Amino acid sequence: MGNGLYLLRLIARNMRRGFRRTALTSLTIALATFVYLVLISVPGSMDRIVHDASATLRLIVINRNLPLYGMPARYCDEIREIPGAAACVAIKAWPATYQDVSDQILAVAEGLEIADVFPDYDLNGEARRAFTRERRGAFAGHVLMSKYHWHPGQQVTLRGVGAGHLKLTFVLLGEMPSKRYPNVFAFRRDYLEEATRAAGLPNPDLAMNLVVRVDRARNVAPLIREIDSTFHNSDFETRTVTESDALAGGLSILGNVRAIVLSLCVVVVLTVLLIAANSTAMTVRERMNEVGVMRTLGFGRGAIAVMLLGECAALGAIGGVLGAAAALVIFWGGTTMGAIGRMSALWVTPAGAAEAIGVAIAVGILSGALPVIAAVRTPPAIALRQVG
Repeated sequence: MGNGLYLLRLIARNMRRGFRRTALTSLTIALATFVYLVLISVPGSMDRIVHDASATLRLIVINRNLPLYGMPARYCDEIREIPGAAACVAIKAWPATYQDVSDQILAVAEGLEIADVFPDYDLNGEARRAFTRERRGAFAGHVLMSKYHWHPGQQVTLRGVGAGHLKLTFVLLGEMPSKRYPNVFAFRRDYLEEATRAAGLPNPDLAMNLVVRVDRARNVAPLIREIDSTFHNSDFETRTVTESDALAGGLSILGNVRAIVLSLCVVVVLTVLLIAANSTAMTVRERMNEVGVMRTLGFGRGAIAVMLLGECAALGAIGGVLGAAAALVIFWGGTTMGAIGRMSALWVTPAGAAEAIGVAIAVGILSGALPVIAAVRTPPAIALRQVG
């Protein structure tokens, strides 16, 4: 116990002696930990999107032959009459921008039935009544509210990116508490249709998709078959899938993201390993005289190796904690990120942060392994003659 505390004091003292090098190496590891943690959070966020959706009893109805063309909103009237369908709503996508063209918003125009189809939106009670009363009413997810510092009652103006660049002003009724769609901007479909007609723009009765809530889990498969058979050989044949399958299919267009992220993580780790190894080799070379003195005083090779590797591990731990803490602060509440952000958000979790810190400590130890082994194997007489 006494020897262990003595070694810890030596490690702390030695790290203070080379403060500049210690700080620079720790910051390098911190930056790499930050990048590594964000990268490994990408596939984790994708899994979270699909996993959360798998718990819902919702179906997505799209155009079988031309998925991007859309579906007639009137189909919902027939779907509601099918046994097993608890509710149906037509959703129309309205790609828009906020203050700048880079501020892209996933705005979706939805019918008033949205609260019945998406109970996790929590648009019940006063929120639902407000949505019914206010034609320009809208709800925004947590990520958007935080990103743009919006607040309930604020007027928000968005500009469409399509033909005519339609400009619409909304009244924010509140934050949408749904964790599945934290960056969605939801508003009334009739408001969009009225504004489109007033601007003289084409306004076909086509929705991006129809969303159906199933009353019971056992009715999911039968309802899928019944919906597709009902509209078989119609002008708009349907393809009905579960919400999780629809999200998984949408994310699949990004390609093999996992393989790309893994490759980038390996590159980051190897780069930092080389930088840290170079710094550690210089530190150990400068300390060869001390190693020789400690060997002469009776310190064993194991104790000296533990001391030197302990410094390396401490560097990794400091850098890892700094990098992971920064990533948690920035991405804890989720943030939009390109194509993935259009469906949900990127999250950094405590579990991911712990993994990244562990990797940083491992990188620190591995970076010092070879120099430390070479140092403790050097005979004391030779080590005492070496000048750092």
